[in-house]
Amino acid sequence: MPQPLRLTRARDAPRDAAAGSAAPGSAAPGSAAPAVDTAPLVGTWVSFDAATRGLVRVVVAGRGGRLAVRAFGASSPAPQDWGETEGDAFAGGVEGVEGVEGAAAVAFTARYRFGFVDVLLAAYLNRRLLVVDCYSVFRDGSGRSSYFGRDHFYQPAESASRA
Repeated sequence: MPQPLRLTRARDAPRDAAAGSAAPGSAAPGSAAPAVDTAPLVGTWVSFDAATRGLVRVVVAGRGGRLAVRAFGASSPAPQDWGETEGDAFAGGVEGVEGVEGAAAVAFTARYRFGFVDVLLAAYLNRRLLVVDCYSVFRDGSGRSSYFGRDHFYQPAESASRA
């Protein structure tokens, strides 16, 4: 029976502690983790929904197996720039630790901590489209309920050709 798809961060791959050395495909203790190929996620992603009240654009850059994520929320007269934050890239379906190095990224997470709300972005590719789940938890004592939002994104042709 085939194994279900698992999202695996390269830096979380188990190490062979009993042997006292790094397992194949993983980093030696204390060194940098094997890099996930972030190229499939890199670029400017634009929301399909022009009337969204969530995210309108997400810009992703790769930096050595890590990501720089810049989100833009719906606002008028112009989108609200949330700023840049570091993201974690995830490879898909990696069995054990072999093959983690250079595995194609299929998802990422990124966190934003604003004074009044903490936001977790959890994104994944679905047939070259990016699905971004946004989990917001208010920390300002306002009594507002936490909420979830989902937006779907595509890469305009000029962004996809540069990625």
